[in-house]
Amino acid sequence: MEENPSQNQAVVLQENPDLERTHAFSSSSRERVCAFVMYAAAYLYVYSYFSIDGLFYEWGWKWRILLTVFALVFVLMTEYLHWTTKRLPESWIWLGCAAVVLLSLFVRVHPDQEPVWNEGQTVLFLHIFAVWWAISRTDRLAGGESGSLLPLDALNGFVLVPFGNFFLRIRCVFSAFRQKPKREGSGRTAAAVLIAALAGLALLILSARQLAGADGAFQGLLDRLRFGLNLRIDGDVVGRVLLSLPVGAYVFGLSAGLGRQDRERVLERGTLAKQTLARLRQVPSAVWLAVLGVFSAMYLVFFFLQARYLFGAFTRTLPDGFTVAEYARQGFFELCRVMAINFVLFWLVTKTGTTDKRTDRTLNIMSILLLAESMIFAVIALSKLGLYISCFGFTPKRLESSWLACVLLCGCVCALVTHLTHRKSFRIWMIIGAATLAVLSLY
Repeated sequence: MEENPSQNQAVVLQENPDLERTHAFSSSSRERVCAFVMYAAAYLYVYSYFSIDGLFYEWGWKWRILLTVFALVFVLMTEYLHWTTKRLPESWIWLGCAAVVLLSLFVRVHPDQEPVWNEGQTVLFLHIFAVWWAISRTDRLAGGESGSLLPLDALNGFVLVPFGNFFLRIRCVFSAFRQKPKREGSGRTAAAVLIAALAGLALLILSARQLAGADGAFQGLLDRLRFGLNLRIDGDVVGRVLLSLPVGAYVFGLSAGLGRQDRERVLERGTLAKQTLARLRQVPSAVWLAVLGVFSAMYLVFFFLQARYLFGAFTRTLPDGFTVAEYARQGFFELCRVMAINFVLFWLVTKTGTTDKRTDRTLNIMSILLLAESMIFAVIALSKLGLYISCFGFTPKRLESSWLACVLLCGCVCALVTHLTHRKSFRIWMIIGAATLAVLSLY
């Protein structure tokens, strides 16, 4: 006669009742401490944007200081939670980028001029660097390092982890009162004392209000006491408290939730994503060879017919009907869009061709030709910007455009290195782009 597994399980649980609680939620002491700290930190974050004397659009010194305090709390909390976790070396780079961007809120090379990145852009970059630092600090990158799985890592860090652990903070707070204490009954006693104190305070306030209504002198005494303590419990405070709850839940869910992710599962998802991309290799290499040939021929014809227009900046010669500003702006954005198209085409050839470029000599040569032409486009864009800047000087917008052109050129170089040596260089491109962006925020 076969044994019933459910009956056996019931017998085991009956003999060992503690096993029923093995999968119950539990939190570490570090998580519980950080959960309480995050309530105050999130309130400071919200207060920095919605203070009593200003709203979101006022980027004053108070906002800068409070944002810096919150950033330090986030870093210290993440380090405290994951002190024993392996740290990826690149995490120092992302932390440094975040620190430089934060420093730019206080110190700039030209404080009397308009910054390259405005306050809104600076805050956006700061948050991106902070999240990426947390992912690399906890070694939860899908590929083991930053690289071509960037979209998957971004989805994990900005959406899946924080929202998947959105209620982790409140669970850690509740678990603080359920943890088995070293001495029997001390935990329950602490919880009972806290509840009794809150109940007593509420009853005291109700009683004082009744007495104040019965006697005007007592009402005056309470008013003087309230103003002496500078208590201001109004709609603004309540609104900021309510808004800080989802903010704190998101930040704590990210920082603590990363540690609750199984690293092996994260790497498995990265491997699965690579295997899924490998299934896209359905396009015959002859098709992509023809497409690359058409693109390369079109660019060569364009270079030949428009040589004066394209290369006029090298000889400081403007085409007829163009001012320096029009020549630089129009040509720059057109060339950047062409380079973006080339990057998409190169990615499609790399990921969907049935034949690897490394084993197809003709396809390999055509890919190199496309990258070389893209680099020429980047150099032309930089030459036009150089002419514009030499005539009218630096401005934030011109620096932004120059930075973008340099990043695109660097991407072409990195892709060419990968193509020739078969070594991964996407992470290098990411780091160069992020580091230069952070440094540029100081201007």
